[in-house]
Amino acid sequence: MKITFIRHSKVLFNWGKLYNTNSFDLACQEYDLSPVQAGKKMRIERQSVYISNLIRTEATAKNLFQEEIEVIKTDLLNEIPLKPFINTKLQLPTIIWLVLGRLQWYFNYSTQPETRKNSKERINNFLDHILSKKQDCIIIGHGFYFAQMVNQMKRRAINGNMRKRLKNEELRVFVADCGLRIPS
Repeated sequence: MKITFIRHSKVLFNWGKLYNTNSFDLACQEYDLSPVQAGKKMRIERQSVYISNLIRTEATAKNLFQEEIEVIKTDLLNEIPLKPFINTKLQLPTIIWLVLGRLQWYFNYSTQPETRKNSKERINNFLDHILSKKQDCIIIGHGFYFAQMVNQMKRRAINGNMRKRLKNEELRVFVADCGLRIPS
């Protein structure tokens, strides 16, 4: 079974340099609602195309594929959410908000809307679903989500380019032996 993963198109959003709690939270929401840059058209074979519920994956699907395609939306593919790591009026650099929020996620802090443990479960639920179908598919998803998905694909002996950094609209193909199931 062939699994093709494509990271969504570039989001047309410029992060500010400094944020306080409220402004960082608003910036994250704005990013999720921002349009994406139009990409180069691709031809695809008839197969299932899975996207998240975030608008950037649906816009990417419409931009990339030459013909009308049917997509399957699932919140199992939504980007791992990020919230402010602390409540403060103090203006902090964007990188601090991003890194410390992800560290809280990594260490399963309840201040983040989803813990690493929850993300792993969600990713494995999605992998269970597509592997049970035993059909080639395309997944249009998100960068941080994909980096975490790679860990779970390795555990399941799914083969492909396992580098975690994925550029916008980069396409990666993986091959899964549907008869093999390693427990998570």
